[in-house]
Formats: sequence, structure tokens, C-alpha cells
Amino acid sequence: MKMRKLTATLTALLCSASMIGILPGMSTPVRAEQVVYNDFEVNYGGWYGNSDSVELTANQGTGYAQSRGMTVTGRTVWEDGAASSKGFYLTGGVKYDYSAMVYSESDETFHLTLRCVDGTTGAETVHTLATVQASAGKWTKLSAAYEAPADSTDFTLTITTDSTNDFSFDDIRVTTKEAVTKAYAATAELGLKDEFADYFRVGNILNGNKNYGTFTDAGIKNNIIKDCNSVECENETKPDATLVRDGSTNTNIRVSLASCADIMEFCASNGIGMRGHTLVWHSQTPEWFFKDNFQNGGNWVSSDVMDQRMESYIKNMFTAITTQYPDLDLYAYDVCNECVSDNYTRTGAPGWGPREPGYGNGASPWVKVYGDNSFVRKAFTYARKYAPDGCDLYYNDYNEYWDHKRDCIYRMCKSLYEEGLLDGVGMQSHVPANATGFAGTDSYIEAMKLYLSIGCDVQITELDISLLDNHQPKYSYTDQANKYKAIFQAAKDWNTNPQSSGRVTAVCIWGPNDAHSWLESGSNALLYDAGNQPKEAYTTLTSMIPKSEWGDGTKYTGEVKPVEPNEYGWYFHSTFEGDTDSWTNRGPASVMTSGRTAYKDAEALLVQERTGAWNGASRPLNPRAFVPGNEYSFSVNVNYFDGAATDTFYLKLQYKDADGKTQYSTVAEGTGIKGEWVQLANKNYKIPADATNMELYVETAETTNNFYIDEAIGAVGGTTILGAGESHMGTKGDVNGDGRIDSIDLALAKLGVKKGFAKATEKLAADVDQSGTVDETDLSLMQKFIVREITEFPVAERAVDFDAMASLFAGVTPAGSYKKANEANSLYTQRFGADPGFMVYKDRLYVYTTNDAFEYNADGTMRENKYDVGTINCCSTADMVNWTDHGAIPVAGRNGRTTGGVASWASCSWAPD
Repeated sequence: MKMRKLTATLTALLCSASMIGILPGMSTPVRAEQVVYNDFEVNYGGWYGNSDSVELTANQGTGYAQSRGMTVTGRTVWEDGAASSKGFYLTGGVKYDYSAMVYSESDETFHLTLRCVDGTTGAETVHTLATVQASAGKWTKLSAAYEAPADSTDFTLTITTDSTNDFSFDDIRVTTKEAVTKAYAATAELGLKDEFADYFRVGNILNGNKNYGTFTDAGIKNNIIKDCNSVECENETKPDATLVRDGSTNTNIRVSLASCADIMEFCASNGIGMRGHTLVWHSQTPEWFFKDNFQNGGNWVSSDVMDQRMESYIKNMFTAITTQYPDLDLYAYDVCNECVSDNYTRTGAPGWGPREPGYGNGASPWVKVYGDNSFVRKAFTYARKYAPDGCDLYYNDYNEYWDHKRDCIYRMCKSLYEEGLLDGVGMQSHVPANATGFAGTDSYIEAMKLYLSIGCDVQITELDISLLDNHQPKYSYTDQANKYKAIFQAAKDWNTNPQSSGRVTAVCIWGPNDAHSWLESGSNALLYDAGNQPKEAYTTLTSMIPKSEWGDGTKYTGEVKPVEPNEYGWYFHSTFEGDTDSWTNRGPASVMTSGRTAYKDAEALLVQERTGAWNGASRPLNPRAFVPGNEYSFSVNVNYFDGAATDTFYLKLQYKDADGKTQYSTVAEGTGIKGEWVQLANKNYKIPADATNMELYVETAETTNNFYIDEAIGAVGGTTILGAGESHMGTKGDVNGDGRIDSIDLALAKLGVKKGFAKATEKLAADVDQSGTVDETDLSLMQKFIVREITEFPVAERAVDFDAMASLFAGVTPAGSYKKANEANSLYTQRFGADPGFMVYKDRLYVYTTNDAFEYNADGTMRENKYDVGTINCCSTADMVNWTDHGAIPVAGRNGRTTGGVASWASCSWAPD
């Protein structure tokens, strides 16, 4: 960086800092030598390409004296160039000195022009400030003095040449020796941002020059600087203002910040945070964005194509903002806006209550493409991937207090929050000044607390409180003031309570004064009147907190707080009482609440229609609560009623590692007994340090049985979570499940043999020889174990129903042998055959193969086995872990011959690991 520029910049900053300390307020004229200075060392200074084809880039070494400067490319006509709206800094009737440094690799004629608007008639005029002939390869200065008419507003500077060649520019300066209002300097006057600095941001909106709105009003600028540490564009960051069709492809959607550049520059220069609004919305999004070949009236694209376009648009918007305004405090963004229908039949149905499909009349082209609101999750997934650090992601909607719509928004946002995709809910808050009834203060605050109960943050994003009811005057300014106060007070009270989950992080008004409101005339819904004078609502708010307790709103950081556990140390608690609570199916399966059984209260979550053992139920883990590398306590209770007497269940974590590969980690496991609840718990599970996209899930080891889960809890590491407890059926003889085998267990076993067992767990534990029945043999073995005659229980061989087996396998025809007659075939293994078949019969697995074996004669020669047919081996399914190949496995036990097409069988009795 050149030293001259650095020295000038530091001097300007020091001068500004010294003046800020003595400024009595924004309304006092001050002598400001330098009104505008854009050196492009950090930000783009509010400059943009003045047509869709033009690209502006700032790079080190391309500026004046080898500093960072701005380069203009992509021009198609000579009028194309670089422009910047300066309405926040310039005033009609004041003489300014303008200058700019320009450069080109070719000889060029440069022009510096100023566009302004007549404040009375609205007529535009363009004045050429300076024209200069610049030699190729040399930096040249454009300079001029000019005084626009006194009633002029909405000033825009433009730099062009007489050709379409690329060029560079740097060091844009506007200075004056006259007394002007220094609107760009921070004010010493305190306002709402300072009063509520310890609780939440206070914000408002601005709109750009092409709206001929707030940028032309000095009083609005003063009030924004005084009251706000958050600004949102009314329209300038919406899709229709930022999407660029020319040059876009499905995987690279072009964007432009031309409409919002001046607002971003103003916020960056004054240290005011910005809310982005909005990325995905059915309204103010051009039709071509959803159509084949980007043509209005064409066919709707497929959801796959729309995925590409949506991801590219979100990525490029965040990239453009962070590239052009890296020191802008982009602290929040409305990722999706108004996606939930007002129609009760849609919000009451399963899913997320999508708006009506179609185009126009409030219908959603997003729903037309996707068929439902599945695009919402995708949008948040992409936004989470590309959003800069410190930018929280919000879902924003109106009528957010209407009970059916409120509950649908709650379900959707709760799911997204627990997946770690969403940070908060934006409440638009366009309400009348009523205290009760529809949109009343009571229902509004009830909705706010419901969203906060998710654990996410809430921002009141578009607050205005109208005096009208059904287009007629009804409410007083006192009614309005009371409702403003109630909303601010509810937000403050919630944030003051340390036990509250979530926080209200911003309260943003939707309009700087009553003359700049989107509402109909007579609504008078804002804090300032048309003349920028504070109303009763404003003075009521500024009286809520004594000035001695006000903070410094310019230092508000908007820090994102981690999710705090409740008083029990729990981060989530899924009871499944009428709500799946963000648990969804994993793979081909379905989940629903059911009253057939419950570990606690009336309902549990039923997991059914599974086609594989890995299919089950899952829920995402929020990384703001469950931080990778830390220990946590997890617990879930499981039960089932179908299938075998026992089943093995796992509680696991699925996540992506540092390389983006999906990994699986066992949190807890347990053996369930049919009809009995078993707890899967681990109070010291450490989440892998590189984990992202975390998902907790329940599955079985092998079966596809239906099962139930209840009382699922995630808590602080080391927390003991009460539950059904672990099953002791694995310890044979422990009939009462107390963890030891003694005379009490023997007595219970004897009673069970005589009168029957009360529980399936007792019967399984008493069957110590695993024969399938509890009899005198089991009682005798238990007696011997208790008196130490034996130290382990032998496993009885189960009887095989040979006739039943012969019937089952009568139709089996083993594959032909690979060994041919008179063929020499030297093999290391002595048995080989076709791939086996298998059948399960009475909890035992039977495998059959061709009996391709060699036999040795007395003289040492070999011959084929006597029976060239097949072999059947059987073993309990629990012992399959010990099988190491698919052939006829050597077994111990009885052997015999069936009467059907299979020649021999063998009953095995292998012990499990």
C-alpha cells in the first residue's frame, strides 16, 4: 500500500474521531473537509457495474501507486461503466470538489458524471463533471467543482469512457469547504440502540436511491444512526434486485449488489450491523429463475436443476457480500421467507404447510417445482454451507401468531434447528394496536415464547403497529405505544431470565417514519411521524430503562450464545406425546406416535415398515448444544413385540469426518426382551472432534422387527438419566435381574416352573441351559452354580424334528458338482461346492451345499465321496458370528440322512463369542 494513501486515511480517521467526541448531535452543522473518500483498500465503497454485463473487481496492485484499486470489465457499450450512489453524503445547494484517478492500457477519453433528481418534480438530470484524455498506461486525474440545485437529491456518480475497453479507477474524493451536515459520521446522541444494548439489537430499514426513498431524507439518516445498530434493505437484497439472467447457467447464477451497494457501504462505514433479506421467496423472484433456458413462459425446471440454481445463487450472494464488504457486520440472513400457507387445510396436513403451487397471486413457484416445502431444508443446508462466520440463519414469516400457522412454523423450525441448520425465527409482526384477539398482544407474545421454546433465537424483523382495523381508524396512539412497550418488554424479560432457552436478538422496525411505510395511509404505524419527530410510542420506549442503565449500542457484537441445558442438564427430551419431536425415519421405514405402549405417560414412537436392520429412527444433533470433542450423556428406552424372544438394539451416531466421509459410532447397545423395555444409555459418550452433520439414531443388529422408543434424552456429560435399565437376561440364572445369582433366583425359578413366570425376562433367565424350556435340569444346574459345584452353565443341545426337516428340504436340489468323473483336481481344501442355500427353522439356521469332498483310500489315493448329493448344517442364529465360510462346516453332534433329495445333515452346537 502506498504510504501517502495510508497517511491520508489515518489522518481522516483521527480527525473524524476527534470531531465525534465534540459533536452535540446530527442536526448541528460541522465543517467537513472530506465528505466521500473511496480508496478500495477494504470495501467496494458502494461502487457497482451500471449494467448487468459489467463486472467490478478490486485487487492489490491494480490501483493508483500500486495500491488496491477497482477494475472494470465486461462492458458491451460505451455507456457501461462504474457507478455509486452518494445520496447519503451529498446535499443540494452545496459546492463540492470531485476527483478520481483513472487508468487504461489504451488511450481513452474518460467521463465523470453526476446524476441527481429534482426534489420537487422528480425529474432526473445528468451533469458531466469532468472529461479527460488519458494516455495508455498512465494514471490520470479527473476533477471538477460543481454545485447542484438546492432541492436536488439522490446523487449518483458514474465513470465511463468512449469505448468498451477495460479500465481501472481509484481514490474517489468529494470535498467541500462549506458547512454541511456530516451524515456519515457516528452521532454522540443516544437512542434505542443504546437503551437496549444489553438485551438485543434495535433496527430499521433503508431503501436505495432507485426507490427515491429514505436515502434522500437527512432526518431519516440521523435517526438511523442514533437509534439503530441493525439495518435491513426493504427490497434491495431480494431476488429480483440481485439475480442477473445474462450469463447465468444452472451451476453459476450471476448476482449483483448494485441495488444495495450504497446501503452496505453506509452500514460498513458506520459500524451498523445488517440483516440480509431474503434468499428464497415465492414473491419478488423473477419467473425466468424457475424456467428452462431462463425464459419466462417456458417449462418449469426439474427439482434437480432447481437444486443447482438455488445452491449457486445462495453461494454467490454470500461470496459477493463478503468479497465486496468484508468488514460489514452481516449478522443475520432470512434464508426462507413466507413459505408456510395461511390455509388451515395445508398447515394442518403432514409436512410443513407449503403455499399453493403455481405462479402469481401469492402462490409459490418453489412448490410448483418441488411439489412441497422440501426446498426449505435444502436452502438452509446450502446457506449453512456458504454463510460467513457470525451470520445467523433465519426463517421469516407473517401471520406468525395465527394458531394453525404458528404451530406449523414451530414444527418446521424446530426440526431445522435440531438439525443444526436454522438459528432463529423471524417474526414479521405487522399487527394492529389491539391488546387481545387476533394479532393481539397476548397471542403475539404467546407465539414469540413458543418459538423461543425451541431453543433457537427470535428476531422481531418487520414490526409496525397500525392504528387501523379493517382499513378504518380504531386505535389510539396510546394503544399503539402500549403494544410497542409490551413487545419490547416481553423480549427484555425473556432475555433477562437465565433459565430461558433461546434469545430475542433483535427488534427491528419496518419503516423509518410514517411517510415511508408500506402500509396504507392512516396506519401511522411507526415510531416517528412524517416529519421525523418522535411519537408517543418512541418516548414510551425510551422511558422503559433509566438512562443511567443504558449501554453502548455501537459496541453490540450480536454474539451467538451456545444452547444451554435445562435445570436437569438436558439439551433435548423427546416424550413422543403426540409429537415425533424431530425424530424421522432412517432409510426405508416410517415413524409415528403410538399409544399401544409407552415407557412413560401415554405414547411412544413406533418405528415400522423396516426393510433392513439399519433402518430405524433418527434425530439431528444441534452443534450449538452438542459440541464435537466434548462428552455428553444419551439415553433412550426401547421395546418390541414381534419376532424372537430377544433382539439386540444399538444407539449410534452418524456423522461426517474432516474428510467429508460418513462415519458411524456406537453410543450404547443392549439386548431387548420381547414385551419389556430396555434402556440404551451412555453418560460419558465423547463426540468425535471432527464431527459435522451429526445424527443420533436407533437400529437393530439383524432383524427388521417393528420397535418402539420413548423418553429419549441428550444431556450434559456425566448426567445420570433414569430409565428402564439394562436387561440382565445375558446373565443366565439372574431371575430377578439384580446382577447376581443366589437362592432368591432359585426360588423364583422353582415358582415359575410350578405356576408359570410373570415376565418373559424371568423365564429367559431361568432357562440356564438354553434348551427353550425351564425344567428340573435348569433348577439342578442353578443349585450347583450357587454352591460352586459348577462355574458356568452348560448349553443343552436342542432336539431337531427330523421329519419336519425332511419335509422342509424335500424339494431342494443341490447344484451339480464341479468335480467331473476321472478328472484330476488337486485342491488344498478337501471340500468345495456350489454357493449354499439356507433356511431358518425354529430359530435355527440351516445351510445346504453340494457335498463335493474327497475321501482317502487305505493306499493313500483319493476318490470322490460316496454320496455326491448335499450336506445340511444347522446352528442357532445367535451363533452365526462364528461361521467363517459358506461351505459344509465341520460340526460336532449327530449325523444322519434325510429321506428327501438332500443326502445328509449335521446338527451343530457352537458357542457364541
